[in-house]
Amino acid sequence: MHPAFALTRTRLGETRREFDTFLQASAKTLALLEKDRDSSAEWVRVVARASGIEGVYTGIENVLKTILGVTDGGVIADAESYHAQLLAQSAEATAKRSEIIGGELYGKLDRLRAFRHRERVNYRHVLSEGAVNENLALLKETYPKFEAEITAFIETWEQKPKDDDEPTSSHKI
Repeated sequence: MHPAFALTRTRLGETRREFDTFLQASAKTLALLEKDRDSSAEWVRVVARASGIEGVYTGIENVLKTILGVTDGGVIADAESYHAQLLAQSAEATAKRSEIIGGELYGKLDRLRAFRHRERVNYRHVLSEGAVNENLALLKETYPKFEAEITAFIETWEQKPKDDDEPTSSHKI
């Protein structure tokens, strides 16, 4: 095991636990509120699910940020577009590494990123339950693929000769 990826593995495990706990809460606790169609029950469902999606997505970004710290010396991004550039950098191959995430996964994560942004900057009462549930379905489909691609990337990186482990850039933002 490459020691530089110890933190990545920890963050990936933490994100997996967040994902599993969120799905359990959604299936058990929030499902009890499905029959209750009044506005307060809907608010709880929407807010809890939106917050869960945001939490798992933030974990995904933390995993990518940690990998980019090892492989590229950090995220190369402007503050205004940091989150979008983090994904783009992860999906782009460099002279030192293959892409961390593939193009299809990139597109799905970018949709979750946009939802996360709306969830964080808008009042939660303007989020529609339909949009939240669509993003929950997208997260359920996407997270296992993310986990598999990250694991494959790390395994490939660990097989590289040690002199290739130097990051390609020292620019960090």
